[in-house]
Amino acid sequence: MNLTNRLQSTAQIAIEQARDAGLPVERAEQAFSDTIRPRLVQMLSPLVIPFVRRSGVRLTELEPGRVVATMPLKRNVNHIGTMYAGALFTLAEFPGGPLLLATYGMSRFIPIVTDLRMEYVKAAKGPVTIELTLTPDEIERIEAETLATGKAEFELRGELKSRQGEVVARSVALYQMRPKRR
Repeated sequence: MNLTNRLQSTAQIAIEQARDAGLPVERAEQAFSDTIRPRLVQMLSPLVIPFVRRSGVRLTELEPGRVVATMPLKRNVNHIGTMYAGALFTLAEFPGGPLLLATYGMSRFIPIVTDLRMEYVKAAKGPVTIELTLTPDEIERIEAETLATGKAEFELRGELKSRQGEVVARSVALYQMRPKRR
């Protein structure tokens, strides 16, 4: 069991014990779901995958339906002194997992990347940022379709931008959401 799951399990046990003791726990459950869980995902996700940890990716913002991630140039330089294409690919792919965990929680669904296409537009000579979002309607559709049919397909589109706001690459990641088996 990884650290994120252990922390979530500990919080759930504490809430259950409080409920069993007759204490009102609705606000605690809501606070955990809305605030604590996304913050745990934000802090711990880059640590789970050693390659991502070494690349220096940081989730700078994370909330249900939205994630912003940044990668430094340091440790991600290619042979001509710009950001390595594989590092940009990692920056496009990695934040989708934390976004989906923050949106749907960690216990009901498993997101799977089935394809990711990159368009490299311009050399990145410094840190790069990506923002990925899901609209409330798309969040609802994915959940309903996954529950009704056992899977849902969707895509996350991203623009990878330099510190100056210039697009250095574009990504289209295709996902499949499935219910988590117990």
